[in-house]
Amino acid sequence: MIRNFITMAVILIFVGCTAFQPKNRPLNPLEMPENFSQHSDDNSIPDQWWKSFGNAELNNLVEEALSGNFDIHTAWSRLKKANALLQQAGADIMPSLSYSGNAEKSWKQTKGDNTDSIRTNSKNFSAGLAASYEVDLWGRLNAQRQSQLLEYNAARDDLAAAAVTVTANVVSTWIDILSTRHQITILHEQIRINEALMKLENLRFINGKASALDFSQQREALAAAKAKLPPLQLAEQQKLNALAVLLGRSSAQGLSVAKQNLPELISVPSTGLPADLLVSRPDVRAAGQRLHSADWQVSAAKADLFPSISISANGTFSNDSFDLLFSNWVSILTASITGPLFDSGKRSAEVDRLRATAEEILTDYARTVAEAIQEVDDGLITEKRQNEYIKLLEDQLSASRLTLKDARLQYINGQDNYLSYLTAWTSVQTLERQLVQEQATLIKNRVDLYRAVGGDWTNKLTSRDTENS
Repeated sequence: MIRNFITMAVILIFVGCTAFQPKNRPLNPLEMPENFSQHSDDNSIPDQWWKSFGNAELNNLVEEALSGNFDIHTAWSRLKKANALLQQAGADIMPSLSYSGNAEKSWKQTKGDNTDSIRTNSKNFSAGLAASYEVDLWGRLNAQRQSQLLEYNAARDDLAAAAVTVTANVVSTWIDILSTRHQITILHEQIRINEALMKLENLRFINGKASALDFSQQREALAAAKAKLPPLQLAEQQKLNALAVLLGRSSAQGLSVAKQNLPELISVPSTGLPADLLVSRPDVRAAGQRLHSADWQVSAAKADLFPSISISANGTFSNDSFDLLFSNWVSILTASITGPLFDSGKRSAEVDRLRATAEEILTDYARTVAEAIQEVDDGLITEKRQNEYIKLLEDQLSASRLTLKDARLQYINGQDNYLSYLTAWTSVQTLERQLVQEQATLIKNRVDLYRAVGGDWTNKLTSRDTENS
């Protein structure tokens, strides 16, 4: 009889642990393309790709951002919270043991009709231990722990995603600062040349070789060039302020960026196959972890439909003398079973709610994967078109410089008016600044492509709290 009972208990526990496990979902939440729409060079992704720029100043900025950025600090706090919840979920599976102690002393005074007052006192000491354990017959507690473990992993991937985004934003902002400074340098040179031309036109006007209109047109060109300077200076300061916030600072005071010109373009990263993003992109991994966590929540809700068995034990020691406290004792062993009898469908509705939540998260997961593929495809096509655009701009600039040369000769020889020369010179000025801006855009697109493909360098992230402990 006892053997049959034990066998039945083992079978119930085994069935309970496996009956409500979530079904395995396919790794891909939607049909994945075999390849990206554009070709990618087979260059491996450097462990810390921003170091490929070869600039120590940039390396220090990224390092400061990874330790001081506000979003990264928030992600670390959420990871700690997820770890605490995981510890709590794990503790529910294990037995709990608590203790109690009590010391009591009382005084009593009574008085009869014809007697003196009688005063008595008593004391009592007690101590006890209480243990309780819920038999996880249907796997509810284990399902809750598995769900929380996946939430913890998702929080870790959220931290990695924040690090990837912050790093790319720091590098892009740094590129914007250098691009703006380069444009300012070019503009200062253009202003200097315009001032020299205005002096020359003034002399030509005095000597009767140029008209008042020619001088006025040159003065207008100089004023237009000077008017372009304040917006660029404003943009530079705003980018410095934005960089300071990315680093976790309150202002740009004390923040110095020494480099003036744009860096060399780093190599194109290998994008691999679209399916590789399921592993390499931390935001995709986090979405997948949360989907599996939701599935385990459904399992826990299903298990909650069935009875639960709890075992508790209590031991109490009591005596009026502390020395003899452990001489008198009482122990109680209790087994209880509880389960829903009538709850108006509340628990079943909870299962339906969690199923709907899981389907909602599945849709979010599929969207995240689709957007990740789109970002890589956009980055690759942007690479191609931006390179083509820059090449055409360079050709246009070369043609404009030849036009400027011809217009200058014709103006000097009196074959054409000053407006033609001034128009050609203004076109060259505009194209020089535009080319710098588009070259910076190409570098930032390359940075965005590194962000889009992800990588595993974030596995080495540590918090400042860990480093200081």
